[in-house]
Amino acid sequence: MKKIFILLTLLFVTYNSFSQSRPIARGATPGELYMTNPWYGIYAPPGPPWYDTLRLNVCHITEHGKKLTLQYDADYFDNYPNKPEAMLPDNILADATPGVVYNSQRNNNYSSLWVSFDSGKNWILREENNVQNYYYSANVEGLVYKGENNKMFKSEDYGYFFSEIDYNPGGSEPGLQNGEGFSIWYSSNRLLRYSNDFGKTFTEFPIDSQFVYGNFSGFPPDVYRGALPGEVYVSSRFPDNTYKVSFSADTGHTFRHVYIHENISLSEYIGFMSDREAGGFYIIRRHQIEDFNPWGWHLKLCIDYYRDYGETLVDTYCHDLHKNYGKTCEPVNNLAAEKITEHSILLTWTEPVSSLPVIAYQIYRNEEFLTSITTTSFLDENLPVGNYEYYVVAHYEMGCVADSSNHVKVEIEVGIDEYLQPNFTVIPNPATNQVTISSATSFHSVEIINFLGQTVVSQSSIGNTATINVSNLNNGVYFVRVGFESGGSVKKLVKQ
Repeated sequence: MKKIFILLTLLFVTYNSFSQSRPIARGATPGELYMTNPWYGIYAPPGPPWYDTLRLNVCHITEHGKKLTLQYDADYFDNYPNKPEAMLPDNILADATPGVVYNSQRNNNYSSLWVSFDSGKNWILREENNVQNYYYSANVEGLVYKGENNKMFKSEDYGYFFSEIDYNPGGSEPGLQNGEGFSIWYSSNRLLRYSNDFGKTFTEFPIDSQFVYGNFSGFPPDVYRGALPGEVYVSSRFPDNTYKVSFSADTGHTFRHVYIHENISLSEYIGFMSDREAGGFYIIRRHQIEDFNPWGWHLKLCIDYYRDYGETLVDTYCHDLHKNYGKTCEPVNNLAAEKITEHSILLTWTEPVSSLPVIAYQIYRNEEFLTSITTTSFLDENLPVGNYEYYVVAHYEMGCVADSSNHVKVEIEVGIDEYLQPNFTVIPNPATNQVTISSATSFHSVEIINFLGQTVVSQSSIGNTATINVSNLNNGVYFVRVGFESGGSVKKLVKQ
């Protein structure tokens, strides 16, 4: 039996105790985040606070929170307190290099630095020390700072080699430019400290108490750079159970609120991270969902994506990170689109490999929900002229919702002969044994095509009518393509 006396709320407090000691890091591209999380726990008898299993993860978030991929996970007990051969997700950092992410791990009088070059899937141990070092990543490719026993060190090769420097990098939150940084002081008074010369000089700006409180129940205020020069955000918890994020466009001279969350509980984690796009930021909320058989819990992660400096809530994306997430809840990854007629688009895909049954596929067109189906194909008909972008989201049993599929784009254009195509009828439709094709205009061929675009019946027929045997076809939806002298025309056929 294993045990742990650190409850989930204490894990949250530990993660958010120091500037740049965070579970959240912005990636190198807009709309990209990295996070470390307590993922799920399984209790051992007699129950909390006794644990049999506790797992942590590293997740990669893209598309402004819509897509979440679990990149790495580790068992807390197998890796605690200090095992250099395995990485324990802790404080996440990222620089300006696409795909590069760091993990700074600290326990008691121990610290280590890990780096990943594939967005958090595989990790390389850079160094470990029997002291609590603090690491800071800058907005420069490969640049990492380290604080150790009141000394500062710098690495320009992704943490491979550190050399001592005689200056501070400029603050606990490096700015957009190398040598620029922000820090927040809140012990005796509330100050934003800013430097643009590697900490040789600092400018201090008093912060009003409505924007920053102090270290409230283990949650200190934090500071984050914006996407443009001079932009800075601060976040803070307050004794009235509110969480506030404030913004300054003039390097801290003036602030205004851009987000306020009221009635927050001490057990609830809420975090902030600015985006690389101007005016964009994220509010991240983590919830503990109780599980049974076995008894335990798993994490639900919700991401609010804001634009226009808090004026516009674009969307909220929630990810239910049950213990099978990412293993049995696979997304559709081979969505294809084909324009069947001038005003019809056929979407096809194959069922993902998963041990969980698919309940439904939700289809989105131009970022809006279109319909929910159970088959692996869909015909979107009667479309006006325009550009269309589609993606599919698979919903599984156990409440598992996969990430969105690949996106496909199709354009509906006005054709020269669009309104001059001959018409024809298919009777009966639905059909069981045979169908009769009739048209006022003579045609020369008839094809029946399945949803994979394969021709399953082909018949040359010159005249105005043709009878086709469909008794050998599997039940489902097909397309009848009739060849006229002026071109082809298509209708849908249901075989039952």
